Amino acid sequence: MSDMAGFQSRIKHIADPRNTYYVDPETGNFIPKRVSKQSIKMAVERRKLTATFGGVMTSILLGALAVMAARFVRWTYLAIDESGAADTLMFVDGGIAALVVFFIGGLIGHKLLPHMMAQVVGIAIMLVAMHNLVWMMPEEFAMLYGQGYVDQVLTTTAPTSIFIRGETILIPSA
Repeated sequence: MSDMAGFQSRIKHIADPRNTYYVDPETGNFIPKRVSKQSIKMAVERRKLTATFGGVMTSILLGALAVMAARFVRWTYLAIDESGAADTLMFVDGGIAALVVFFIGGLIGHKLLPHMMAQVVGIAIMLVAMHNLVWMMPEEFAMLYGQGYVDQVLTTTAPTSIFIRGETILIPSA
C-alpha cells in the first residue's frame, strides 16, 4: 500500500461517523471525539454533590469529636488547665477543633457549605456542653484525659448545664 493510500485510509477512518473515540497512547483511556453540550451539562449535573442527612449528621459528630481531641491536646500536651480565662480556652479549643475538622472533612469529602456549617455546629455544641459527658461518664473520661481533668471539670461545672464564658447555666428539667 502506498503512502498516499495509507494516508487516505487514515483520513477515511477519522471521518467515519461511527468512529466516536480515540485511544490515548500514553494512558490507554478512551477519549470521545465529539461531545455535545447536552452531554457535558449532564456530566456536570451528575458530579454535583449534595449534602445528605447522614453526611450532615456525620459532620456534626466530626465537629464534636474534634473538640474532644482539641481538649485532649490542650490538657495533655499543651498543659493548659481549665482554670484559665474561659474565653481564651474556648478560643483555643475551637481553633484547634476547626483546623482538625476542616482538614478531616476535606479528606472525607465533606467540603460543601452544609457540611462545614454542621461541623461548626458540632464544635459549638461540644464547646459548651462537653462537661455534661464528663458528668455522665467520669471513669471513662478519667481513663482518656486523666483524673485531674475530670476533677477540675466536676468542680467548675454542674451537671445538665451549659458552660459559656466561665458561667454555668443550668438547664431546667421537665
